[in-house]
Parts: sequence; structure tokens; C-alpha cells
Amino acid sequence: MPSVKTPTDEYDAPATGTIVNENSSVASASEWTESESTRDRQTLVVSCEADARTGQKATVDYSTGSSTDCTVPSQPPFEGLDLIKPLHESANNDGHSPFADDASAHYSALTSLSGFSKDLVPSIVIGTETTRQIADPTSNRISGASIRNDARQSELMILNTENRRSSIAMESLTINKLKFSSLGVVGRDREISVLESCFGRLLSSSQGTENRTADDPTPPIHNELVFIQGYSGIGKSTMARSLQTIVEKSPDGVYVEGKYEFTSTDEPYSGVAQAFGKLCDRFGDCSKETVSEISDIIMDTMKEEAIMLMGLIPELSIFWNTDETTPRNALSEAHNFGNDHERWKYAFRTLTQILGSHLSPIVIVLDDIQWADISSLDIMDCLISDVKNPHPVMMIGCYRSNEVDENSILYNRIKTLEEKKEYLSFHITDILLDSFDVYDVNKLIMSMMSIDDESTTLPLAEVCHKRTLGNPFFLIEFMRVLHTEKLLEFNLGLMKWVWKTKKIEDATMSTANVVDLLQNRMRKLSKDQQLLLQYAACLGSSIFAPNITFVWKEHALALSLSSNKDVVAMLEVVKDANFIELCGEDEYRWVHDKVQEAAFSLSDLVTPSFQCALGVCLFQGLEDSQLEKQLFDVVDLINKGNAIESLELAELNLRAAKKARRIAAFQSGANYANSGIKLLSSDDMWRTNRELLLELYTLSAEMELAIGRINVVDVRIQTVLARKIFTTEETMRLQIIKVANLYSVELRFDEAVTYGVRVLKEIGYNFVWPKKLVPLQALMLMTKTIKKLMALPASHFNNIPLMQDPKHLSIVQMLSKLHHATYNVGDLPLNFVVICRSISLTLKHGPNDLSAPKLAALAACWMFIKNDHATCSHILKLIFSIQRRFGIRNAAETYATSLGFVQCYMKPLHESLQPALGGYVQGLKDGEIENAMSCLCLRFLYLPYLMGKPLSSIVEEFPKLAAQLEEAKRAKELWAFRALWKMMLNLQVPPDEASKKLDGEDLELSEDDRKSWHVGFTNFAIGEMLLFLFTDHEARVERLLGEEKGNTFPEKIPAFLLGTIDTFHRGIAWYAMARRTGRKRYKSEAKKIRKAVSSWVSAGNPNVVHYDLLLSAEQAVLDKKYDKADDFYRRAIVSAARGGFLHHAALFNERFAEYRIDIHGDIDDYKYYTQEAIRYYTDWGAVGKAKELEQNMIRCNDSDFSND
Repeated sequence: MPSVKTPTDEYDAPATGTIVNENSSVASASEWTESESTRDRQTLVVSCEADARTGQKATVDYSTGSSTDCTVPSQPPFEGLDLIKPLHESANNDGHSPFADDASAHYSALTSLSGFSKDLVPSIVIGTETTRQIADPTSNRISGASIRNDARQSELMILNTENRRSSIAMESLTINKLKFSSLGVVGRDREISVLESCFGRLLSSSQGTENRTADDPTPPIHNELVFIQGYSGIGKSTMARSLQTIVEKSPDGVYVEGKYEFTSTDEPYSGVAQAFGKLCDRFGDCSKETVSEISDIIMDTMKEEAIMLMGLIPELSIFWNTDETTPRNALSEAHNFGNDHERWKYAFRTLTQILGSHLSPIVIVLDDIQWADISSLDIMDCLISDVKNPHPVMMIGCYRSNEVDENSILYNRIKTLEEKKEYLSFHITDILLDSFDVYDVNKLIMSMMSIDDESTTLPLAEVCHKRTLGNPFFLIEFMRVLHTEKLLEFNLGLMKWVWKTKKIEDATMSTANVVDLLQNRMRKLSKDQQLLLQYAACLGSSIFAPNITFVWKEHALALSLSSNKDVVAMLEVVKDANFIELCGEDEYRWVHDKVQEAAFSLSDLVTPSFQCALGVCLFQGLEDSQLEKQLFDVVDLINKGNAIESLELAELNLRAAKKARRIAAFQSGANYANSGIKLLSSDDMWRTNRELLLELYTLSAEMELAIGRINVVDVRIQTVLARKIFTTEETMRLQIIKVANLYSVELRFDEAVTYGVRVLKEIGYNFVWPKKLVPLQALMLMTKTIKKLMALPASHFNNIPLMQDPKHLSIVQMLSKLHHATYNVGDLPLNFVVICRSISLTLKHGPNDLSAPKLAALAACWMFIKNDHATCSHILKLIFSIQRRFGIRNAAETYATSLGFVQCYMKPLHESLQPALGGYVQGLKDGEIENAMSCLCLRFLYLPYLMGKPLSSIVEEFPKLAAQLEEAKRAKELWAFRALWKMMLNLQVPPDEASKKLDGEDLELSEDDRKSWHVGFTNFAIGEMLLFLFTDHEARVERLLGEEKGNTFPEKIPAFLLGTIDTFHRGIAWYAMARRTGRKRYKSEAKKIRKAVSSWVSAGNPNVVHYDLLLSAEQAVLDKKYDKADDFYRRAIVSAARGGFLHHAALFNERFAEYRIDIHGDIDDYKYYTQEAIRYYTDWGAVGKAKELEQNMIRCNDSDFSND
């Protein structure tokens, strides 16, 4: 270590003490001064003079650590005394030392010891940090916290009876070093308060919900999402970490972090995977019973999803033996590509719920999310908006504000989250960290130097603020440089920090930014150590010793860039220089991402070509298992360079694209596929590597469609098809993508149907007759297919081989696309043909994962046309025997179709509630979000309304329904939901003219909407309000003859279960107007509906018996068979009441009361049945309607009905 220098011409305060030249004697026993002759070689003498009995002094050379022997009496006067204790007692509890203000207090504390000689005070060395010279009471004293710390950690150098050799090396001192590690968060009190209040709110919102389940109707937890933004180095990560101690003090609270890298923006889920890996690691401290319990839950509820996650989060292996898992690739490849994204979201949500049941609250910090991939942002979104999670979650996202603008992915995601935070029940808090002002900079400097006096450091703070613009990380590096360059030093003689403000200002004029400062420090390392830093910067934010050792050996040594083979030793040097830090066994990380950036650009070595070469080195040198783990990192390095055409590297990009697709990282996968395409850009490649190029183009088109870059999809498809070197059969995946794009994105349904039919014809599957004959073909095919199915036993599909032929599977996929397109375009005959053709392929070549949904669609068609319960019941048995073989795949579609279009006509409605919920869960697990939402609406909206459940019990579920529908972006279900929500809300308030309309921007119909299913739901909702609120049959009939003509619910959405109640209520309107007017048209329409309802009952529909009884009563009134009418009315009321149909029990009583007063003039019966109607309406929740009937009763009492 260098000697202590205190030249009087350089520092303001003169130095005093004892200086000994290298070959000279002691100049003075109690004081020393410095002369020019002693500047280069000095020894600070620590004198141990005692009293007259002390014979010699001991000198300690701080420059070499050597000492001279000294002699002391065998019985020193302070023997047995604790000399450190008074220092402990003098430094009070708040960390402030009384010594800082009054040097005499220090003196008194020591000399107060009994038998302690006052002559000893100037000569005692206390600890390794706080050595006091009490010569200058006005000097910059070290704080009490420093004294107390030194007093606890150091030894009091007392020389006793034996000759002893003592030394103090400068390296062992801490008093002369800046305190970087203990700074904490300075100057952020307000921001910390906001962050802590968010966490406090999270804890408060979770109180009383410990036993809440996913299906509990209580309000969901308000999760917390916090964004911390600011410039690089402003302290975002430190701010987030300030919450860690508080989180982990709460019972079972857990804090985990994940970080994104500027060098690996394409690597999917990297930060999320890190965070969840650490979350799993926390269970390593739990009991075996707890781990076993979690393992059982995971295996029961999400085994396939957990296996899928294992490839991304290896730490999940803590919960089960990996030998029990199935190959992830086999599982993923067999799965439907289109649903993968939603499936991954479900997997992360379910895992969070399970782990949160044991560790809660969970706080997840994702750092540098300006570099996060879309898939990671989707996971952040889905976790924070999970209204079904009963356990509180807080997510903190840190990002550089200057790197996020209106065109960035993160900016738009934040805007989306802001829009849906209310209905998804989470809070968003934005914390902006500004640069420090001069006074905050001064506080930070005072903490680094353990100085209490603000005025002393303020001039230095002003210079530092000017140079660093108040950036905390920049400031720390700036102070580190000042210390290294000896512009800021600790004077051991004066026991204070000394500096020259003007000299610092002059010497740092050229300082541009923190990267420059860091690179200046890095250049003080050896060339090999600098080179190592640059290699490490290329490998990412985490530095694994085995990895960097490998590339050093295979690349740096092989290219003779270095001859130093001791990588571990160099890593330690770099660590000691505060560029990296140890964070695990053989694992390091950069102390800040700016350090990685500085190392990355330290020289001209790290060029795109260098990174590419490094990536190729890893690719060629790693074993396949290691390569698979680091695949994205390796490919990212290669793709940063300008690699020439390479079949090998194109195949590597294809491998990365497939892996990205398996984990639903579509943006990254598309980028890898596109990079692979660039590596095979010449025309010759189409001839020599046509299969590889076709696979790359197909993968690119698939994933570009998934992320919505439609223009790229079209380019990819047209490029391949224009080559005319592939058969239509070879390009079937691309053709299917094109049809999906036409109908699902561009909404060009007719064009999608025409194109799909043509493609199937080109591969030899000409399945449809000329257009005029399609209705006949549909009827013939359905009859033939039904006949074949009825001949099969229910167990037929249990064991027969599955469909394997790629051509047949591709035809089935195309037919499935056409099934949805024809339904949306309204071409039911062609829709029936498509369904039957799909089933024919199943019967001939074996079942596939789409067989069960298509059989369900056939059963729905057959129920709609023939109302044949026996046949449909048999088909349902076949359906579920197939579905059992394919598990969750497409199960939601099977459930949604079977329950909503078939079973509702065959079994009591309540028997569909639990299966609908099961379909919803299966759909989420499968990623089949559209049909999952259909099942959700069945369970909580459509079925309860049909069953006449209290409106309040239905409406209270609406916030959760709305949240999930909004999140799933299911426009169809959301629009229907809003229409019915508005209807039910209107039913609960007194009627007025506004209640006859569905108003609001969300429910306005465009011209296209008036031609679609939207108008069906609108007419249904308005019809219900006209019936139940106003009993305005005339208005309903006018609508049926006008705007509803051809647009009724069953006409727009054939066979759907709501069509039954809509048909029934239209029948009531026709009968009411027929009774009032006697018009034949009304009677004819009424009879048609009664006939239809009677056929439902005859076929065995148990849910419409009371419909038939009520319409029979209405018909008997028209026929003037009043005795029968009375009987049918009473039976209808009893049937509705016993079935729990509150709405119909109320309506039937109301209709009977009107009949009794209109036909018989029986005021007593009118009052009685009206009272019953009021009771049922009240129980149902139509309070407004009940109050209106009460007013009618009052008017009835004021009138003389007997004279009417």
C-alpha cells in the first residue's frame, strides 16, 4: 500500500504526528510533522508510552506493515480493563457518536477508566477503522456508527509482558475506504413510502381470504402492479430491493427477481423463468411433507402443463422425480399449435396459484423489462389480472424510461393494462425516479465517507452533481475513480478524508458518462482480464464459470488472443474490482447492466463477426444436452453477426424456432425462422434444400400469424407458392394458415370457404357437390352418417387405431377451418356437409383430436333438424369415448357444443352446470380460450337464466365474467354478455321508456352487426324486457313483424339453448295479441310455436314441460274451453314453481290473474294470483316489476271491476 502523504501545499489542514524516516530515529514522541524529505518514505509511529515504568516505544510502518519490538512492563496499569466498552457506551443507539461533535468527549471516555494513564491516549490504536488523534477538535470526525463498528471488529493493540511482533497492513483497514456496500437507498423516502404502501394495500386486501377458493364468489384480491421507471443507473433495482426485507418479514412472504438482457432480447421468458426458478428454490427449505403436498397438487391438476414448464424452469424438479415425466417434445408436438399461447398462460397462472397457497404474498420483480419479449409481457399481464387467484401477487417492473416510447411493445402493453385495471381488479402504480439534486448527492457522499457535517462535503457534492447529473450509479463510479486516482484520500494522520475541489474539477472535465468511467477503470486491469470481461459480456447477465472457461479455452487460447489459462483467478480479480459479484456456486453476475455494456464496448474486439464466431464456437463445442439448455443464447450470438449462407446454421435457427414455438414464444420463434431464411437466400438453396426452406417459411407464417404481422404472413405464403416447386399436398400447412388468416383475421368468410374447397380439390379430395345440390347432399350425407353411427356400439372407438396418415390429418384440419367459416357465413347446408365429411374420415381412418367436436356438431345438427333424442344420446356416448382418449385436447369445444346444443334438450338443465365448468377448466388447460369462454358463459349466465335463478346470484358473477371475457378478447361472448347484463340490470329497476332499449356505446349495432348473430342477442334481450318489464305484447309483435322478421334468436343462432326460451316467449306474445284482437295471423303464429314446443316435450325434453302447459292454457282460452284453461294454468304454475323456474312461476301467475279478470271478472282470483306473481318476481329479483304490479293492485282497489 502507498504511504500516507499529507503535503501542506496540497491539503488545507496541516498534519501532525510522529514521522520516522526509513533509516532515522523517532523525531518526536507525541507529535509529528512532515517535511519534503519524508514524503516518499514515511512511517507513522504509534507510541505506547505508559508511565515512568514504560521503557520503550513501538513503531508500526504502515507502508510495509512491519513493526519494531517494544518492551512494556509485565504489569501495565490498564491490565484487565475493557478498553472497547467505553466506546460502545459512548456511541449512542442512533448511530451518532458524541465524539463527532467534541473531541474532548473522546478523551474523557478513555481516561475515565480507573488506572488508565492519560499519557497513553494519543498513542492507542483502536481497531482497524477508527484510529483517533485528538489533536484537532474541529476536524472532520468519523461518525459514531463507524467508531462502534470498529470497536466491535478490531483488536486493541496492547503490548504486554512478552516481546511480541505486531503489524497492521493497510489492506486490513476499512476506515480509509469509501462505504459503497452499506449505502442503502438514499434520498428516496417518498418513493419508498409509495412502494411500501402498495405492499401494505396488497396485504390488507388479502385479509380474510385465506380459505377462498377459485370458485368463491367473494370479490377477487386486488393484485398490485408497480412500474419503476427512470434512466439507467438511477436506482430502479435498488428501489425494488428495498421492499425485500419487508416482504420477507411478513408470514410466508416471498420476494424473487428476474432480469432481462440487452444482448438477448429474443430469448423468450428469460426473466420470468429466472423468477419462477428462484420461487421454486425457496421450497428447498420447506419440510418434506410440504413439498410432497405441493407435488401431489401439481400432479393432480397440471401434470402435463408442469412437464411442459420443466423445460423452461428446471427448478420445478424439486416437486417430483423427473423419471416420472413424459418427453416434453412428444407432448408438445401432438398439441394444437393455435392454442399453445393460452396454454402457457394457464400453466403459469396455475403454478402461481399452487405455490401461492404455501408462500404468500408473492412479490415478483422483473428488471429491465424494456428488453422483455412479448411472451414475457403476456405472462406478466395474465398473472396480475388473474381474478381467480385467491392469493395476493405483486409484480414490479423496472424499465429505462428513455428507451420506451409510443412505438415500443412495453408502452402499448402498459396502456392496455391501464385500460383494464378496473374490471380486472388490480392496481397500477407508476414510480418515476428522477436524478438526485445537489443535496441528495451530498447525503450520498456523506454516507460513503461516514461524515456528519453537510457543509464539509457540499463543495465536493456540487462538483460530483455537475459531473454525474445526479445519477446514483454514475456518482458511485465517479467517487470510486476519484479514490483510485488519489483525488480523494483518507489521511490517517488527520483521521479524515481530504481532497482539493479545484483539482477534481480540472481533472474530470472530460468525463462523458458512466460507461467512460467504467472503461477507464477496466483498462487498469491486465489485458487478459479486460479480454475476459469482453467474453463475459457476450455471454449474458449471468456468468457461469464452466461456460466462460470453455469459450476461453476454445476461442481465446485457440486464436492466441491470450496465453493465460487461469480463468478462475482472473474472475476473482474482476470480482474484487467490483465489476462482477458472486451469486451462486460457480455463478457470477454483473453488478449493474451498465458494467456489462461498458465491457461489451471496451474495445473494437466485440464486433458482430466476433459474436457470431463465439456463437459458432459454442455450437460446435457444446454437447447436445448443453446446447439445448443454451440454445437461444447461442443462436442469438450467431444471428448478431453477418453469417454467410450456411445450411448448418439455418438448421440451428430452425431448431430454435421449433423450441420457441413449443413454449408459445411466437415473436422469438418468428425471428429465428426469419433468420434461418436469410441464411438460405440464394436461388440454388430452393433446389438443394427445398424441404428445409419450406419448413422455415411455414414456421415463420404460423408464428407471424400468431403475433398479427399479417403482411409478413402473406409474403411467406406467396413466396413459397410462387416457386411452383411444391405440390399442394406438400404446402397444406401453409394453405391451412391462409384459410385461417382469411376467416379469423381478415373476416373474409366467403373467400376462405372458396379457397379451402379449391385446395382440397387440388389434392384429390373433391367433397362437395355443385352449389345448387348442396342442400340435398347435406341431407343425404347426414342420414347416411347417422345410420353408420347408430350401427356402432358405444365402445367402438375405445381401442381402434388413431388416424396417423399426414394427408388425412391435413384434410381434417382444413375441414375444421371450413366448419367454422361456413357457420360464420351462414351457409348451413355446406356446414352440414363439412361436418359429415370429417366424421366419415374418422370412421374410415380412425379417430383424431377433432373427431369428438365434429361428432358433437353432428348431434347438434341432428337435434336441430330431427329433434331425435335417442340418436343424439347414442352419439354423445361415442363422443365422450373418443374424448377420453385425447384428454384435454379440444375438450372445451366438445363440451360447449354438446351442452349448449344437445344435452340441454335431453336432460334437466342443472345437470349441465358442472360439466360446463369442467369444459371451461379443460379449455384453459388446453389453451382453447374461445370455447372455454363459451363454457364459462354457459355455467354462469345462460343456464342460470334459463333455470330462473335469482337475478342477483347471476349478476354478482358478472364482474368476474367480464374480466375474463375482456382478457380473453372474446368479442362475440363479450357482446352477448353485455346485452344480457344490461337486460338483467333493467329487470331489477322500475320500468321506464329507456328500459325498452339496449343503450350504450358497447351495444350499438353497425350495419355488419345487423346481418350477424349480434342482432339475435339484441332482439332476445329486448324481447325479454318487453315481456317481463312491460307486459307489452303489442310492441313485441310489432317487432316480430318488422325488424325481428328473419332475425329472431333461433334464426341467427340455430339450435342454441337460449332459442327455446325465446321461442316460448314469442309464443306468449302471439297468444296475448290473438286473445286481444282475434286476428288469424296472430293465432296462426301462436299455434306454430305451440306445436313446436309440444314436439319438444314429446321427444323427451324435461325442461319445457311448463312451457307446453302454459301455451295449452292460452290455446284453451282462444278455443273458449275455460275449464281446461283453468286446469292448464294451475298445472303450469305448479310445474314452474316445483322446477325452481322463478321467472316463469311469476309470469304464469301474472298471465292467470289477467285471464281471471279479463274473462271471468274474478277480482279475488286476480288479486290472489297477482300477489303470487309479486312474490315470485321479488324472489327472482325483478323488484321493479313487482312494484309495478303492486301499483296495479292499488288501482284495482280504487276501481269497481264488477261494473266493467
